[in-house]
Amino acid sequence: MSENKKTLNKGLDALLGQTNRTQRSIKEVSVKKIKPGRFQPRSNFDNQKLDELTESIKKQGVLSPILVREFGFNEYEVIAGERRLRASKMAGLETIPCLVDQKKDQDALISALVENLQREDLNPVEEAMGLDRLKREFGLTQDEVASSTGKARSTIANSLRILTLPKSVLEMLSQGTIEKGHAKLLASMSQDDAEIAAKKIIKEKLSVKDLSSLASKKTTNKTNKNKTKDTDILNIEREMSESFGHRVEIETKNKKSGKVSITYKTLDELDNIISKIKNKQ
Repeated sequence: MSENKKTLNKGLDALLGQTNRTQRSIKEVSVKKIKPGRFQPRSNFDNQKLDELTESIKKQGVLSPILVREFGFNEYEVIAGERRLRASKMAGLETIPCLVDQKKDQDALISALVENLQREDLNPVEEAMGLDRLKREFGLTQDEVASSTGKARSTIANSLRILTLPKSVLEMLSQGTIEKGHAKLLASMSQDDAEIAAKKIIKEKLSVKDLSSLASKKTTNKTNKNKTKDTDILNIEREMSESFGHRVEIETKNKKSGKVSITYKTLDELDNIISKIKNKQ
């Protein structure tokens, strides 16, 4: 087992509470001694919900300790619970209950990411960026990222594909003006088409089903201009695209020959495609 995988497993064990309890302790820590988490996947904090949490803490206190790690002498870094830390400061608390743990960088990122995923606190862009960071910074494969977060590999692949969208579309997704289902469909389009379609979604209040129908019609029209595809071929294309995590197209020349095309938008995606093909040999 590689060193990366060993560290990965240790991070999961810690997250599931299977590590040696002597490595953890709960104590009150001064809020001034706690720094924001460098591995915090969230970038947006809802001000209204933060205000509500602040009022709750003023009345009830912090009911669940936040998870921190020792960062230096009498200094700590948040792994999970940054909202509670922010709200505690806003509520005027001087200390906050903390579960102090010993974690390396990779473990800290895994815990912060999974904790937010389990709470469904991340928007789709934050989730995708967190998964991408876990993959890039620690050299993990999509399968290893899937294993560490408890999600299917196809889910990881689809989430990472969102990051190929134009910046303007990612902002719409972060703000919630378009849905994750919209983004999955937009990711299969060109950059220009995706931007145009995203604006159309907002202007005409299109549902994911509406967008899917429009995309299907566009694909059908484009196909009809060249060559009508058999329904079975279209179904196979769709199934392969979903399974592979990348757009797959089949072009038939006759009953016996043709070609299969796999679309990628970044060199990282190309590396993933090559790796998947090699692993299937």
